[in-house]
Amino acid sequence: MSLRRVARTAIPVLLALAVIAPEAAAAPRAKTSSSAPTNLRITAATSSSVTLAWDAPKSDTAIMYYSIVETPTWKVFSVKPPETTFTRTRLSPNVPYSWVVRAVDMNGRPSADSNTVTYRTPPDTTPPAAPTLSEPLYVGPKLVELDWTDTVDDTSSGVTYLVNRNGSSTNYGNESHAVVPLAPSTSYSISITARDNAGNTATSNTISVTTPAADNTSPPSAPANFMGFEVSGCEGWMSWGASTDDVDPPSVIRYEAYVNGIFDFSAFGYTSTMIYATQNGTNTYTVVAFDSSGNRSQPSTVDIPNMWLC
Repeated sequence: MSLRRVARTAIPVLLALAVIAPEAAAAPRAKTSSSAPTNLRITAATSSSVTLAWDAPKSDTAIMYYSIVETPTWKVFSVKPPETTFTRTRLSPNVPYSWVVRAVDMNGRPSADSNTVTYRTPPDTTPPAAPTLSEPLYVGPKLVELDWTDTVDDTSSGVTYLVNRNGSSTNYGNESHAVVPLAPSTSYSISITARDNAGNTATSNTISVTTPAADNTSPPSAPANFMGFEVSGCEGWMSWGASTDDVDPPSVIRYEAYVNGIFDFSAFGYTSTMIYATQNGTNTYTVVAFDSSGNRSQPSTVDIPNMWLC
């Protein structure tokens, strides 16, 4: 091909590029989001709630929703327009909270933050309701089975219970039932204290309990139908039938579980548990029952091959 022919071919291409280039090089037109909401304010507050209100932004941009950002929790709440209020409930006591509001347009772009408002909830000084302790469900030589009414708190759901016996207290969690170890042939004064997350307490009525002598020498039956299987790596699920005793009900039979002879689990009335293997290959799991006099059953044992490295 001659140089003249190449030059003639190149001229139209260059002209086309000259026409296209300015438009291709132009920066895309910036799209703006909504302007920020204004005049964020608190219109009502209690010990555990606050109501916010704000003015809608003066903008032609359509708003998809308002985003309310809370610190120090960093929770985010949303409100759809035309609503411009929001009530936050279940606030924790004695915490300084802050909020800002953003307007989010139809393309999901947030505006700048509104002004910030803050509110510190007052400290919790109100105790939960006092529980009512019933007469014992069962009294054995070395234990008592207790039951009491559930308690609610005005600002939190985290009420825990302490069992008080002859001046000492033990935390038994958030269930209104407990099997409590005692000594044989001993008199006890027992009450229940409910405690909320702020440390406020309320104590129940007091009952008197006297344990009998530990003169029962007959052990409970061995846990029946003991079985287990590997759930996942190094984790085994054990279950067994409840042991029977000539004196004690099933609810106060205590079970101990072992893996390869090493103690792992103890609880009253439970007939299943999750136990982790302690070695590669086959692991031996054992469960034993104890009655309220401390008599020990024959052990029940199961071997489970472990498919994972432990």
